[in-house]
Amino acid sequence: MLEYLLATDDDVFLGPVHSDRYPDVLEPTGWGAVPVAGDGHYRIAVEGMRIEFTWEMPGLQITVHGTSDNPVVDELVATIAHQVGTELAVRVRVIPL
Repeated sequence: MLEYLLATDDDVFLGPVHSDRYPDVLEPTGWGAVPVAGDGHYRIAVEGMRIEFTWEMPGLQITVHGTSDNPVVDELVATIAHQVGTELAVRVRVIPL
């Protein structure tokens, strides 16, 4: 299991994205992600992984199950961070937990 936090540069609360926008914002473009049932505010399956999203202070926690391939996960999370930042019009940083 790998965990990340998406937060703003100035630690102002990031989000949340309205739930009807989750598919467009939290499913990484070009990765073939599909929504799945499970814990958290939203969940996807992609590349053999299950990913949970939970809005918490100060941002969005991302929990990745089913891999230990950090470079692939880092690229995936960076894609999601970019999409969240674009949606909310803020600069987002990725913090590995």
